[in-house]
Amino acid sequence: MSNIMGSRIMHYCISSLINEKLKLREDQFLLGGLAPDLNKYMNQPKSISHFAKHDSEGLFYIDYDAFFDKYLVNHKSPFHIGYYFHLISDEVWIREIYMKKIKWLPSEEKKEAQQKYYRDFWRLNGKLIDYYSIELKQLIAEPFEIDEIDCRYLPGLINDISQDFEFMNDAKGESLEILEFEEVLEVIDESTRRCVVEFIR
Repeated sequence: MSNIMGSRIMHYCISSLINEKLKLREDQFLLGGLAPDLNKYMNQPKSISHFAKHDSEGLFYIDYDAFFDKYLVNHKSPFHIGYYFHLISDEVWIREIYMKKIKWLPSEEKKEAQQKYYRDFWRLNGKLIDYYSIELKQLIAEPFEIDEIDCRYLPGLINDISQDFEFMNDAKGESLEILEFEEVLEVIDESTRRCVVEFIR
């Protein structure tokens, strides 16, 4: 599952756009919006932190409703809401990008496509930061109760998002290989809309 979802900067952009509307505690909401990807630092399968399951046809999906039922029914902290929105955004990305462009390719083509996909993520960082005029906010690691992640690894995640901003100009002038800028913007905007709707349910 590690090759199929959006990047840190995409999630950071989505969280920033959402919070322009919701006005939650910014540092904790933005950090929650990155937190499911702590699995990388924990050496843990992404499926755990992302509440991933398989449907009756064997296709994976993100069961964000399971996260809502476990953590958001009685207590809606900005960190947990940000986490929830990350899961929704990944599900949108999987359906609108990964399934359409990569999932069904023959094995060798798929391997090559995934390499292009990751290179495009790096190129997109600066393009997206500029397009949305996103700024890096001060993120503070605090302990949170989520069984699926270990919050002791949050400083590593904060360091990596800081580096994404630090090196944002390194590849932003390069052309994309497999992704299209407009389709990425559409998915970010769709994710933002869906999350705002979910917030008021």
